[in-house]
Amino acid sequence: MKYKIRFSFYSLFFVLTCFNLNAEWDSSLLGQVKVGGYVSATYDSRVFGIPSNYYNQLKNNEGSEATGIPVDELKSEDDFILKFSPAVHLAKKVSLFKFSGSAGVEIAQYLKNNDKSYVIPVTTFSIDFDETLSKNKRISNNAKIRFEAVFDLGQNVSASVLEQDLVSYTYFTAGLNVRYNHSTKFGIGGGTNYSIQQYQTGSTGPRPYQDFSTLPISLRAFYIYSEKLDFYTEYSFSRSKSKGSQPNLIDSKSHSISFGADGSYSTKLSGDVNVGYSVQHYDEENNQDQMNLILGFGLVYKYNSKTSSNFDISRSFSPSAQGFSSFSTSARVAVSHRFVEDLTGTAYISASDVEYNYPYDPDNPPLLTGESNSMNTYGFGISIVKNINKFFSATGGYDYSIIDRSSESYGRHILRAQVNGTF
Repeated sequence: MKYKIRFSFYSLFFVLTCFNLNAEWDSSLLGQVKVGGYVSATYDSRVFGIPSNYYNQLKNNEGSEATGIPVDELKSEDDFILKFSPAVHLAKKVSLFKFSGSAGVEIAQYLKNNDKSYVIPVTTFSIDFDETLSKNKRISNNAKIRFEAVFDLGQNVSASVLEQDLVSYTYFTAGLNVRYNHSTKFGIGGGTNYSIQQYQTGSTGPRPYQDFSTLPISLRAFYIYSEKLDFYTEYSFSRSKSKGSQPNLIDSKSHSISFGADGSYSTKLSGDVNVGYSVQHYDEENNQDQMNLILGFGLVYKYNSKTSSNFDISRSFSPSAQGFSSFSTSARVAVSHRFVEDLTGTAYISASDVEYNYPYDPDNPPLLTGESNSMNTYGFGISIVKNINKFFSATGGYDYSIIDRSSESYGRHILRAQVNGTF
C-alpha cells in the first residue's frame, strides 16, 4: 500500500506537468500561479550521523531501552534516498502589499532503512510591504515604513551529527520584521521569529528528545550612511522553553548586543558584518550562566561578472532537543564560477567547533551531568547547476566531512543529484 500511494503521487504530478508546461497563469482571485517541484537522489554514507561502532552497538540491542528508538529500524548505516516534492506557488500583489505562499508535499523513500521513509507537508506564506525588506532595499520611493511577515508549517527529517541521529520533527515558525526610516540618515527596526518544534522519534542517545519553543525579539537602530550601506546596533532577547520535565539547558533566557554594518562596502564587496556579546542564563539552579563573544560575518566578493566568493563566519548559542546547550563557531569559504551562460559551479571548504554543556542532574550521574564536551567538523564540497531550459534545471554535488569528537573520529560522504521544474 505504501508504494501504491507514492506511485499515485508521482502519477498525479506527471499528469499535471504534462497539462501545464505553460502553466504560469494569472488569476483575478489568486494572482500568479505556478506549479513546481523537484526529484532528487542522494547517497549518504552515515544516514544516522553516527560512527560505525556506535551504530553497531545500537543495532546489537545494547542499551536500546534507554534510546526509545526501535532497533529493527536500524537496517543500514548508509542509504540511498529518493525524494519527490511537487508544490503549487501563489503570488498576488495588492497595492504595495505582496502576498505569496506555497503548498505541497515531500515524499522520501529510503531504499535500505525503508521504515524511515516519509510523506511530509511543505507550506509557506509571506506578506511583504513594498518588497523592500525581502529584497534588502534600504530606501523606498513609496513609504517610510516597511515590513514583512513569514509563516511556515511543515516537518523536517535530516541527519544531525550533533544529535547523532536521523532527526524528525514538526515545526511552526512565524516571523515579523519592521523598519521605519525616520529620516534620510536615521532609522529604527525590530523583529521576532517564534518557532516551536515537536519531535516524532526517540533519540538514539541516552537523552530523550524534548519538544521546545523559542521566541527571539530584536531591536535595531540604523545610521543610513548611503542608499547602499547601513551601520547599526542591535539588542536581542531570546526565550527558550521545553515541553518536558527532564533536567535540561533548553529552559533559558539570553541577552545580546552587537554592532555591525550591512550593505555594499565597495563595488565588489557586500554583505552583513556584526560583532557583539551574549549572556545565556539557565532557569534551573546549579547551571552556570554562559557568556561569550558572538559574530556574524556574511560577505560576498565579486571578482568579475562570472566569479565570486562567499565568506561566512558565525559564533552563537543554540539549545539542543536532547537538553544540552551548544556554542558553535563555524567558518566557510566558497567560490562560484559561471563557466557558460547556463552552467555554474561552486566549491567550498568549511570548519566548525561546537562546545556543548550538559545539565546538572544529580539523579543521573551516567549522563555526564554538569560536564562539557566538544566536537570539531571539517569539510569540503563541490556542486554544479545546469539550466536546461526555462522550465528545468539540474544540480549535482559531493560533500565530505570529518567529524572529530573527544571519543571518536569518522568521515561522512554525501553524493546528490536533483532536477527542479517550474511551470
